[in-house]
Amino acid sequence: MAIPAPDGTPPRAHEPETWALRALGAATAEASGALARRMRMHPTELSAMSHVAASDGRLGPRELSTRLGITPAAMTDVVDRLEAAGHLLRERDTTDRRRVRLVPTESAATEVRGQLRSLLDRLDALTGEFTDAEREAIHRYLQAATEVYHRFATDD
Repeated sequence: MAIPAPDGTPPRAHEPETWALRALGAATAEASGALARRMRMHPTELSAMSHVAASDGRLGPRELSTRLGITPAAMTDVVDRLEAAGHLLRERDTTDRRRVRLVPTESAATEVRGQLRSLLDRLDALTGEFTDAEREAIHRYLQAATEVYHRFATDD
C-alpha cells in the first residue's frame, strides 16, 4: 500500500518511499511516547536513554545536551533523574579522567527489552514475509537513509 503525500503536495515532490519513511518516523515517535508512558519516564528522559544506549558508552552529558537541544544545566537535571531512578550510570572515562561517560544500567536495558519484545517480535515476523533479495534491498535502503538522517543532524 502506497503512503499518500499530504494534501496540497505537488505531484512527484518526493518519492513514495520517502513519504513511507516519514510515516515510519511518525509511528516510531508515537511508539516512543507509549514506551515513555509505560516506563513512567518523561519523553526527554527516554530520548536521552535511547541516545546513551546507541552510543556504546561514548556519550557524555555535554554531547547529549547538544543532541537533545537542551541546555547543559537541563541535561544535568535529566541525568540526575535517570541516575536516581536506576536507569543510568555516570562513569569516568578510562583514558581521560576529566570526562564522564553515560552508561545505561543492565536493569534499564532489561526493562526496555521487556517492553519492546512484542513490537520487535512482530517486526521480525514481518521481515519473514520478504525474500532474501527484498530483505537485502530494504536493509541497504534503511542503512543509507539512517546515514542521510545522521548527516542532516550534524550539518550546521
